[in-house]
Amino acid sequence: MEKTDTKRAEAARILCAITFHFDQSRLGYLAEVLRSLAEYPVAAMNVIVVTNTLEKNELGLLNRLCRETLPGNGASVRSCTDLADRWDLTWCHKQIIAMEFVQENHGRYTHFIYLENDIRLSFLNFCYFVEFREALRGLGLLPSFIRVEYNAAFGGFTSSDVFWPVYVPVQSHVLLGDTVLVNMPNPYNPLFILDLELATEYVHSRSFDRQTSATVCPWGVAERAAMGLCLENVPAPFQSRYVAPVSRLTGAAPAFAWVWHMPNNYADNPRSPLGKVRMDRMFVGAGELGPDGRWNTTDSVETTTSDRNDVSFVIAGEFKRGYEIKAHGTTESDAVGTDAPPDEDVPPLRDQYFLISHHDTLVFADTDLQRVRHAPFGVAPLNLLIELGGQKGRLLLRGKSPGEVRQISAERSDIDIRAQTARANLDCDIETFADGSISIRTGDHYLGSDLDGLVRKKNWCRDWERYQLVRRDTIEGLALLRRYSWLSHTDRQTHSLVAQPFDFGRERPTESSALAASLAPGAIAFRRKLKFGPTTLRLTERRQQLLFEPCDLSLGQLIPERLKIVDTSTEAESDFSLFRPLICFLLGTADSQFEKLRHSLDSLSRVKRLGATIGIASTQPNTYLQQQIPEPYRTDALLLNPESTHDNTTGALPGICDYHPVVFADTGCTFGPDFKEHLIDLLILRRGKLVPDPGMAAYATVPNPPPYRRDPDDPFPRAP
Repeated sequence: MEKTDTKRAEAARILCAITFHFDQSRLGYLAEVLRSLAEYPVAAMNVIVVTNTLEKNELGLLNRLCRETLPGNGASVRSCTDLADRWDLTWCHKQIIAMEFVQENHGRYTHFIYLENDIRLSFLNFCYFVEFREALRGLGLLPSFIRVEYNAAFGGFTSSDVFWPVYVPVQSHVLLGDTVLVNMPNPYNPLFILDLELATEYVHSRSFDRQTSATVCPWGVAERAAMGLCLENVPAPFQSRYVAPVSRLTGAAPAFAWVWHMPNNYADNPRSPLGKVRMDRMFVGAGELGPDGRWNTTDSVETTTSDRNDVSFVIAGEFKRGYEIKAHGTTESDAVGTDAPPDEDVPPLRDQYFLISHHDTLVFADTDLQRVRHAPFGVAPLNLLIELGGQKGRLLLRGKSPGEVRQISAERSDIDIRAQTARANLDCDIETFADGSISIRTGDHYLGSDLDGLVRKKNWCRDWERYQLVRRDTIEGLALLRRYSWLSHTDRQTHSLVAQPFDFGRERPTESSALAASLAPGAIAFRRKLKFGPTTLRLTERRQQLLFEPCDLSLGQLIPERLKIVDTSTEAESDFSLFRPLICFLLGTADSQFEKLRHSLDSLSRVKRLGATIGIASTQPNTYLQQQIPEPYRTDALLLNPESTHDNTTGALPGICDYHPVVFADTGCTFGPDFKEHLIDLLILRRGKLVPDPGMAAYATVPNPPPYRRDPDDPFPRAP
């Protein structure tokens, strides 16, 4: 949805309040705010500028500005004095809401807008709110905006309120058509819009009062004044009521949701980590969501060795350091290099973990910049591990091929971090804290993660120098849970890991920004564990939770057939089997074979939620076979050469060892409505072979070559 309908918005009758602490140097911003409101082609527009001044000349300037920019519209200036704190001015519009918009409205207004005095809210922005407010009404969510700034160095817009890109699948979200409405990690908006229903809810909420709003979240006074209903009545599992639109097709936020913060405070400040993420690179992973809002699986028929090391769960694509406007230049301090001489290789340790910073970001090695950095889960590559042995450890840089690692040495000097060609001795001192987090000390320095995305050495150990640990086998196991379907032996249902909100167990975000992210009360409970079918996983659990059955490498098997998940909080164990059915047919050249095949596939298509792949063995050209295979099986069909169907050494069928179960079927056989249930019984009861319906045989494990018979119409061997 890239366009909005303007008809409903044009019928609106708007009451708008803008707070302006008088500063003549900022009158230009206020003028542009008023000019933008004057362009609204609505039924009525009444604007109230709330200011702190009583000076006649200053009030004269404000009144003249209103007359010039809002001719024919109601506009007035009201003074609010005797303020204990200058920021209290931002709360002086609350009585306007309570009295003029709610209590004494009598049908005069349909919408109320609160604006900070430097935010340009266009009519297109308002149209977006009106349209999506109706679309989200039944979900208890509200459309939010993304504050943007213009970055002169880049020549484009950036986000004011994020430190790094947002990985969409692990944020709470809802899908409306091709638009994903997603919770932002930082839900702050410098404005809010209310209809009468929302306004009534707002005036009775804690967020409406200056004092009680502090019990809702720890934002500053001015930020809480603009909070609206952001953190009130938040539906689970969302962390705030605000959701921002992202196109699933383009991966970007539509411009109708952008509001311009005209001073460009953050974008033009080279010392600020905010205002540096480009709008066209702000969101990652929206395209990974399917039409139902779940993760798209990437279940390729042709399995390769890359499957075993697939980390698509957390990598939304090749990591691009260009998500920022300009990369931080490499300096001698904290660099990652590969020119160190090789050290004596020492054995690996079992305990390997990824590092999660206090900002809920993952630590990685940026091999382009030669720096250790951190970025959100799903954006950062999984290339840096810590290997622990007691109170010592070492940092490992993972290579592109399986088993390739290089140790990052942090002890060669007090500023350099460089990579060696093999494992060396444990060169980091590990300090452990009561919450399970650790610090990493090299000599007299600790590794700390700063808000600009860089990891630096520090002379102290505070929150930013502490890290949570996530097991390597947990993260790599999640990729398999997401990519394939797994049959639960508990509920007899098939499950894949669904996109869901989570973090790594932090109590509350504590960024130093006044615009620090916040969570609605109770939202944390929904984010600490991943749900998978009838069981749950805790990402920061130090004990092993995912126990995959080893693959049979002699068969070229790359995907485990069975899995046990241990809930470490209850010690309950849940068994799962890979559910990736393959239905194999052997075809001759007779036309009757294809007629029989179509009959079989027609009956197969009526088996609900099977998700099977078909395998065809034939000497016919593959292009011809694909034309004969009906949809929806054509794209993913596994085409086999019958002359090399069986491996001479193992008797296995090449290309099918990573399917489970495997069914050999006669062309012309009929798949009954209970076919899937028969396959479930086969896997749960661990039977070697089962005959679900006449003319077919199902195997839980790929068999040796079965006995063959010949059909007069088919010169090729066929399965019993």
